[in-house]
Order: sequence, then structure tokens, then C-alpha cells
Amino acid sequence: MGLVAMGGMVPSLEDEGGRSERRDRRLRANTPNSLLSGPAAKRPIALAQAYLAAGACVTGTLAAILPHPEYFDVRGLLLIQGAAACWAIFMFLGAGKVPVGLMRLGPACATVLTTAAVILSGNAISGYALMYLWVGLYVFYFPLSKVDAALNVVWAGLNYAFAIAVTPIPAGGEHTAISHFVITTGTLITAATLLTYLRTRVERLLGRLTDAARTDALTGLPNRVALHEAVERELQRATPHGRPVSVLVIDLDRFNRVNERHGIAAGDQVLLGIASLLEERTRLMDVVARSGGEEFAVVLPEMDQHSAFLFAEEMLEAIRQTFVKPKIEITASAGVASFPEHSTDLAGLLSDGDQALRAAKALGRDRAVIYSPEVTSVLGAVTGRRSVEAQAHLATVLSLAEALDQRDSGTARHSQTVGKYCEMMAAELGMGEDRVQRIRLAGVLHDIGKIGVSDSILCKPGPLTSEEMDQMRRHPELGARILSSRELDDVREWILAHHERPDGTGYPRGLTADEIPIEAAILAVADAYEAMTSDRVYRMSIGHEKAHEELERWAGKQFSREVVEAFLRALDRDRISVS
Repeated sequence: MGLVAMGGMVPSLEDEGGRSERRDRRLRANTPNSLLSGPAAKRPIALAQAYLAAGACVTGTLAAILPHPEYFDVRGLLLIQGAAACWAIFMFLGAGKVPVGLMRLGPACATVLTTAAVILSGNAISGYALMYLWVGLYVFYFPLSKVDAALNVVWAGLNYAFAIAVTPIPAGGEHTAISHFVITTGTLITAATLLTYLRTRVERLLGRLTDAARTDALTGLPNRVALHEAVERELQRATPHGRPVSVLVIDLDRFNRVNERHGIAAGDQVLLGIASLLEERTRLMDVVARSGGEEFAVVLPEMDQHSAFLFAEEMLEAIRQTFVKPKIEITASAGVASFPEHSTDLAGLLSDGDQALRAAKALGRDRAVIYSPEVTSVLGAVTGRRSVEAQAHLATVLSLAEALDQRDSGTARHSQTVGKYCEMMAAELGMGEDRVQRIRLAGVLHDIGKIGVSDSILCKPGPLTSEEMDQMRRHPELGARILSSRELDDVREWILAHHERPDGTGYPRGLTADEIPIEAAILAVADAYEAMTSDRVYRMSIGHEKAHEELERWAGKQFSREVVEAFLRALDRDRISVS
């Protein structure tokens, strides 16, 4: 479906610019003004000074007590090393508590001690002069400010010049001292320049990685990690005065049908439209995040549960009005949880919101529900004998499956697509609705064991070695262990056997046709077809027609013939209905 058919769901460039500006302002509002704003930030800088002083103490002491020239003033040198030791102990004990001004003074004092050591060594070109470099490297790696770093380098140069001027120089050694001064200061400036450049590059890279780790790639919204940070931050602000904070969890109803009927690209456009709509209708202080595949969350400071419920109803109505026929029709359900009425911590608040959302789904979707103790009983009524622990375990492994799909962009959506194919085959084979949904769940979780396979193997662009292949073939067994829950006994067995082959050459147990559960055979066909029709880091897609041919070619050997035939029938019918 093209952009025209999607109507007003896709934000314009002007709208996108406004959204970006809103995000930037929100980010600036929640970013500390200084890198030294708290003990946690000051601690590593103080510890670095302590390590530097301790290293200077040990090195200088050894130089003074080991064989040395007669003109060394050993007593004076040992006093200087004692001062360095005292500074090291002070910084170790006061790390995180030492005032910034005192930490700024540290490098300058270290330079003075170095100058004294050079003078007391009786030789302007002694090894003690190398300690100027230590101070220079420190101030450029941990710059309290660029001005401080530059002033410390100038201070070091002036100190060394003074040391050369007052230290006796043997006859004919003037040129040597000058050369040593030029080389030392030049090395200091060059090293400082290089270190500053490298540090800037690393900071930029870390900044981009941090942003990527906290941002949803499709919508540009904060992801689940950033959502947790936002909720934690607002709870900290609200707790001292008992101010309300609400969390709104919104999930699109039956979103998988959009992808199935209109394609994944159209589904992505819907998600972008929802993101735009939520950002347009929230306040600057609110945080809108994409917390899952088709799930969004809104953090609402200074809003109690009743106001948040009214806001949720407005959002759901806006979604109804925006996504209507003849465009893609979408509704959403929402759960509302508030601090301090429902929970007082991050985990509890998000859990309450999720339970309220599930109750909204159970009550018929397209509505908002405020969390209450009755939510648990509603969930119990719709989930039968499944325990709370089983629900939590299932939620965990589903999160793992989503994380696996995000490890490499080449396999994104793989598990969800396999789940869809499994559902198609199970329905085509005449299985009941409950069994169909269990098989779909197995499709989503079929590769969960690859969590234990390293990225170097999982994302390797070339063929795997025999040792790497052995590790890869362990993933069905690892997946079965991860799914060790009584509620998932059936799913675990299917996943364990989904790489078995009718001809007995599969793994891990080498089962033959009669021994392989038909559900595992369904997983094998869905997994192979999705892999053949998607681009991977190690090869390109072979296309749907060739994938059809491959399934037919290996039916009865690698795949169950009955399952292959059912899948091809379902694909043909689906293609005809779409066209």
C-alpha cells in the first residue's frame, strides 16, 4: 500500500522536524548540566589521580633507592615520593567526595613535585622529567575543562624550563638540556593533541551507540530501555512530594492482520503514524516510547489515574478516527497504572499497566482499563489454569525472542514471520484454533536457543567451520532448556525436534519421519521458507518461486511431504486473495 493510500498517517518532513525538536527539548530537560554533577561522575577522576600519584610514588622511590648517580639528593626525593603517597591515599579515601576545585589543583601540584624531583636529581635531563608526560596525559584524558588542560601543559613547560635553569649542567651539556626540553615538551603537546582527538572520536561513537541503544530504529521514539529510565526518573521526582505519575500502555489490536493483509511495509507506516499521533497529542513533559512490536507507552507526570484514563480514551478515539476504512482500519487497547495509587516502584508500575492492558484485551479490546485488584481475577478468568509464574515465564521468553531478532538487522522479524507461516499451515491441516495458536507461539519461539550462540557465529558472513556448526546445532537443545515450564511442555518438544528430518539425517536426535511430531515438521518448513526468502549476511534471498521449488524438491527427505503440500496450498490461496 502506497503513501497516498495511507492518507494522513505518514508525517511530513515538516512534522518530522517538529517531532525531532520536541525530542531534543525533552532530552535537554533531562540531561545533567555538568559531567561532574554527582559523586558517581567525580569518582573515576579522583581515582585516576590516586593511581597516578601511587605510580609516581613507587617509580620515584625505586629510582632513588636503587643504584643511582652520586649527585641524587635521596632524602629530598623520598620526601617528594612521600607527598605523592599522601595525595594518593587522600584521593583513594575521598573518591567521589573531593571538591572539584581540589581535583583541579592536583595536576598542578603534581607538576610542581615533578619539578622538585628533577632539581633534586641534580640533572635536568634525568628520568624524572618523564613524569611531566604523566600529568599531561591525565589532564587531557580527564579534562575538567579544555582551559584547565591547556593551562596545565603551559604550567608543565614553564616548570621544566625553571628546572633546567636552576639545575647545574655539566660543561658542554647546555645543548643537550635544550634538546631534551624541546623533545619533552614537544612529545607532551603531540601526545595531548592525539589523545584529545581520539577521546573526542570515542565520545562521539559512544554517544551514537548510547542513542541507538535507547532509540527505536523504526519510529525514532525512545525504546523500552529509555522508557524504564524515564519512569524511574519521574518516580524520583514525584516521590518527595507525593506527586502523581501515570503510565499508559497502548497495544494495537490484532496488528498481525495488518502485516498479513497489507504487508510489512504498510504495517511499518501504521506504526509511524501511531508514533506521530501520540507525540502530537502529548505535552512536552510527557515521554512517548515504543515498548514492543505494536506496543507503545506514555509516561504522564503530574497526572493521576482518572486524568490518565480520560487521556487514554482521547488517544484511542484519535486512533479510531485516523485509521478507518477505506484506509487501514486499526483500534487499540490501553492499560493505565498510577503512582502512588497502584505501585511505588518501576517494576510494579509497569506490571500493573501491563495487567490492565491484558484486562482491556480480555474485555473485548478497543478500550482503556485502569488497574485494580480485579484485573488479576479478570486475567485468571481468561487464562484458565495458567499460573502467574507461567505468564511471567512466557513474557520473558517472548522478550528473549524479540531480542534475538534485533541482534542482527538481517534476521529482524524472522520469528514473527515464522509464527505466521506456522499458523497458516496448522489451519490448512485442519487443526483446532487452540492448537493453531500454540503452533504459532512455537514459531515465534523456535530459535530462542540461539540466544546462547555467539554473534561471531550467528552473524558470520561466510560458511561456518565444523566446530562452529556444532555450536549452532546445539540451539534446539538450549531452547528446550530455556522453555522448561510445564505450561510449555508441548512447545518445547516441537522446538527440540524442528531440525529433525524425515530421512533421519537431522539433529539433535536423528529422528525419522514417524518419530517427528507434525508440529515440529511445520516449524521446519516455516523456518526454511522464511530463511530462503529473506536476505542474510551470508547470502541473498533466492525468491519465492525458487523457495517453492526447493520445498517440493526436498519434500519427503528434509521436510514432511504432507506439510509442504499444505503450506504451498495456503501460500497460493493467500496470494490469490491478496491479488
